[in-house]
Amino acid sequence: MQSLHTTARRTLALALISAVAAGGSAFAAGPDRPHLDPDMVAALERDLGMTDVQYLKAVETEQQVPDLEAAAQALYGDSFAGTWIEYDAAGNPQVVVAAASTDLQGAQRLAPIEGAHTRQVTYSLYDLEQAIGALDLSATSRVMRRLDGVQSWGIDLPNNRVVVTLSPGAERKASVMDFLVNSDVDTGMLHFEVSEQVPTTLINIYGGIRYNSCSIGFPVTRGSTKGFVTAGHCGRTGNTVSINGTPVGTFQASNYPGSDAAWATVRQQDTLFGRVWQYSGSSTTPVVGSAEASVGAAVCRSGFRTGWRCGTITRTNVSVNYGDGNVQGLRESNACAGQGDSGGSWISSAGHGQGVTSGGALGNDGTNCGIAQSQRRTWYQRLTPMLSSYGVNLVTN
Repeated sequence: MQSLHTTARRTLALALISAVAAGGSAFAAGPDRPHLDPDMVAALERDLGMTDVQYLKAVETEQQVPDLEAAAQALYGDSFAGTWIEYDAAGNPQVVVAAASTDLQGAQRLAPIEGAHTRQVTYSLYDLEQAIGALDLSATSRVMRRLDGVQSWGIDLPNNRVVVTLSPGAERKASVMDFLVNSDVDTGMLHFEVSEQVPTTLINIYGGIRYNSCSIGFPVTRGSTKGFVTAGHCGRTGNTVSINGTPVGTFQASNYPGSDAAWATVRQQDTLFGRVWQYSGSSTTPVVGSAEASVGAAVCRSGFRTGWRCGTITRTNVSVNYGDGNVQGLRESNACAGQGDSGGSWISSAGHGQGVTSGGALGNDGTNCGIAQSQRRTWYQRLTPMLSSYGVNLVTN
């Protein structure tokens, strides 16, 4: 794909440097309407200040969109530039359809569409979508460097443009300029905004966070497949893995009793972090490898029930009878844990992953944190045999 001309590059640079973030608007609150969906009413009033009457009008307007959009597409053809809902000064919704005047002949007036407001714009929807495709292609090009500072790009129909959102200061980065130049997109179509809030995926996977009724051990990969290791007694092969109520994957393998090991998948859009959650604000500790620590070494563990707890390794090659079966080859520590911490991370003071929580000799409260450290027994399944047997790779920081 051809590069932009020097003048276009200069225009692009100036536009980037002057980029600013846009604001928003809301509606005034009003009385409740009991016969409407109460949860929807509460959410719309809370987040948009929308009254029941405005809610009802919005629903009626949304129902008109498919027919009006179909009529606009048929009437304007390749000039069609999109359909959207916008609100007037009184908060009343209205459907707007647009067409590109450059695709029509001159600045001729758009043919009206009953029930919709019409608007003439510069670029057709096809033009805007082609620009997004070009940016997508540029972002995935093998010659592109990592897109640090480019947060998102998308079509802004009401303003007939493609909005590229950047992190502060990113407008001066060579990688950002390369991304835009390589796309060869018409610079007049682009609008730049700056946001300090960096995008994240729905779920970030750290060691020690909760899933189902257990805790994640360590994020791992097998080829392009993302997942994590955990305790085998937390689920059987094929069981669903849910985080925050969202199904994200399934157990791929599970061994219990005998050993207490398992690995499960998550989705491609979830992000794996080679770090362990410390349950203190947003603090985490990096995972640098999986070299096993010696007996007597300091270790810390993470899990959703008792959080971030530390102790020392007290015994090795321990076999434990849990009542429903024996588990061999565990390591023992005096770090406390509780029900719900199962499967969670164990990490050495040097940052090496040690294993996942198997169990413990617990008190009446379901933990052993109230038991004297000298008498405390908590066991973890060693990490290195799990990685080897399942053919997975530990995600490190």
